[in-house]
Amino acid sequence: MESFSFLRIPLLFKYILKEISFPFIGTLFTFTGLLFLAKSLKLLEMVVSNEVSIGEILTIFALIIPQFLEIALPMALLLGLILAFGRLSGDSELVVMRASGISLRQLVRPVFIFALLVTVISLAVSVSIRPWANTQLGITLFELAKRRLSSGLVSGVFNQLGALTIYAEKVDEGGGKLSNVVISDRRGADRQQLFLAKYGQIFSNETNRTLNLKLFDGMIQEGRGPELNVTYFDSNSVVISESELLEDGSAKDGKKPVEMSMKELERDISDFKGKFSDSGDLKLLTASTKLLVEWHRRFSLPMSCLAVGLIGMVLGIQPSRGGKSWGMALNVTIGMLVITFYYFALAFSTAIGEQGVVPPWLIMWMPNLVFLVLAGFLYNRMESEQWLAVSQGILDWIEKTAKIVRNRFAKQ
Repeated sequence: MESFSFLRIPLLFKYILKEISFPFIGTLFTFTGLLFLAKSLKLLEMVVSNEVSIGEILTIFALIIPQFLEIALPMALLLGLILAFGRLSGDSELVVMRASGISLRQLVRPVFIFALLVTVISLAVSVSIRPWANTQLGITLFELAKRRLSSGLVSGVFNQLGALTIYAEKVDEGGGKLSNVVISDRRGADRQQLFLAKYGQIFSNETNRTLNLKLFDGMIQEGRGPELNVTYFDSNSVVISESELLEDGSAKDGKKPVEMSMKELERDISDFKGKFSDSGDLKLLTASTKLLVEWHRRFSLPMSCLAVGLIGMVLGIQPSRGGKSWGMALNVTIGMLVITFYYFALAFSTAIGEQGVVPPWLIMWMPNLVFLVLAGFLYNRMESEQWLAVSQGILDWIEKTAKIVRNRFAKQ
């Protein structure tokens, strides 16, 4: 058994990891639940109006969880560490550890291991689980929208679907076949089309997530008065995109970047770059840049957990049990402001990156670099004992600044 002694986890590691785990799990469930609740209200309204079964509702809710889990993991790590080290400080356990010769550098090791574990989980969610769940969610919602149109068409009634008005004298039970069809298409800003056909058939394209209203033996009327144009056809089609079915601005052709696997992203980035080199079409370059932004985002957000772990640890440390009670509340507030700033910075970087103003590899990693510098600064202050707590250091700086300002006003 002695030969396996190197596999034993030190008691300090076990204790710190245990202290971090419980608040981390609690805050992870809380944040995920709050984010889920905000999104689920809109989804619930949509699925209830489409008479969706309980099983389908549960499937939809399960598929949107990875979207929030990716965001909630760094937040839960930060707040979990603040609460864990706040408790250790409040019960004077950190004072005893430091008095026993345990340095801050030794306490960082289990924190780093825990943050690394969260990073790996977050990478799995961001790189694999979220794109897969987004794809399945898109397919599920498209199927529900298709069902709403196919089975929701009422014969002898003008059915409204966004800028489309669909009338059919007769609709079969499944909603797929129509007779004596009239369709008013007002989607064009400069023209309106009126389709009249003896027969119609509804087809779906799951790949592009579109519905195709195939019309037979009819005509198209465009314009009015003397500018009225009439075109007769044996067959024609009216294509309805996913965004028009769901009314949520979804992608109109195929997978969105957030639904693509890593291989699909890399394939399309390479294809767009190659086509841009051949044609010089800036639209291809823009499409490639947006995909690159998504590629880098899938790695930059999970990797932020490493810096977040160090920031959470130093924010949680308090002077001692005798310290002021507001210190912990202030550090939690600071922590929430810090992580909120990170998400705003990430959203800003995404917007700038998609415009191609700054290379995606640089702008998407900039918030992580800022966080890493901040983490190093705070850790250095705590390790050198220039600050007993971050909250105290900040308040001391505010007091010094206020004193300087008062002195200047007094001299005037």
